[in-house]
Amino acid sequence: QRQEGPPACVACGGASTGYNYEAPSCLPCKTFFRRKVLEEKVYPACFKDGMCSKNESIRPCKSCRLDRCINGGMNPLLISGVKNPDVNPIVQRVLRRRANYESERSVATTSADAQAVAVVLTINPIVIECLMDKIIGSLVHLEHATHELRVSSQIDPQVKNGYRLNTVLAGPPVLSSTVLNVFTPPQAPIPESQMSEIQMLMHKLQLWGIIDLYISIEYMKTFNFFNGLSHDDKRTLVLHAAVMCAHLTHTYFSYENKSDRTIFPDGISLLRGCFYPDEELDRLIFNGVIKILRDLDIDKKEYVLLKAIIVCNPAIDGLSTSHKVEIENERLKFARSLMSYVLCRRGTDKGPAAFTEMIAVIDILTRLAKRHKNWHVLCLAMQSTLVVVREPSLINDVFAPHLHK
Repeated sequence: QRQEGPPACVACGGASTGYNYEAPSCLPCKTFFRRKVLEEKVYPACFKDGMCSKNESIRPCKSCRLDRCINGGMNPLLISGVKNPDVNPIVQRVLRRRANYESERSVATTSADAQAVAVVLTINPIVIECLMDKIIGSLVHLEHATHELRVSSQIDPQVKNGYRLNTVLAGPPVLSSTVLNVFTPPQAPIPESQMSEIQMLMHKLQLWGIIDLYISIEYMKTFNFFNGLSHDDKRTLVLHAAVMCAHLTHTYFSYENKSDRTIFPDGISLLRGCFYPDEELDRLIFNGVIKILRDLDIDKKEYVLLKAIIVCNPAIDGLSTSHKVEIENERLKFARSLMSYVLCRRGTDKGPAAFTEMIAVIDILTRLAKRHKNWHVLCLAMQSTLVVVREPSLINDVFAPHLHK
């Protein structure tokens, strides 16, 4: 178990700001490590014969500072933007170091000193593997429950009276409840008979938008750390992650059903051009992210781990400092599980690149969610017919929180 507060920075020995790339470090050393990985910078050997790396009282040269970052456990695969991990010299150095460690550990544990070595090793690899299986199994089970709720008629988001984000946050968790009420679809502000064909399509799509937002919030409420957050922190986390989770949910549903465009459980599918004039938003929602998942050949276990990482983001502006360490620990738990599973499934040759590309999907979903919110606010401001729900509602609370308080 980690300490409540992270220890000193592994590179400079100063006060750390948290766990960055799996190791306690300060912001300058985190930035230094990230910059050198992205630059693929390799320094010559220390001109002091490594003395500044061994002696913490001496200010380290750049070569020794990078050595301290690597030896302290910083993981370059968690850095967003690493383009070619298979040839990146720092990534390969870390992988070789870990491979050598595993080789040395294997030899040591078969020697006469095996018992003494076992005392030095703080975690048994078998325990790590079992823990990873437990984490993945739990998330797969949760995703199954989420999917069953999504495709069934058993949702009660109090839609008849117009439910709001605060109401959903304050309500009991639906996914952990054994009693589910019958779902009544949100009613349109105008009769369907008076809608045009495009209005009807957008109306049905927006109903799915509301449902997927609602289910994403309920999904987030199942995480143990979430229940310990203040109401403001819950709201902040939901405003950041719920739209991303909703997009990833219907994207993976479409991908899993081998569709080349975004589809929903009732057969509704998007038409190209629905989000014109924002062509980038239109492309990403129509099939852009589906194509990325297909190119990655992502499976269910990788998907559920990626979704959990999205929920656990300690870098969101507005979160209380007291909760950031706990959220960071949860994120590291899921990131390590994803990295271990990817390396196991794809091997050490293809695994690092695949892991990096999966983490990059989070940046794409972040950009997608931001553009989608901007488009929604613009439509509200212009009184566009593409937005059929203008009064305060869950979708407006999340997409335009400053307009609907």
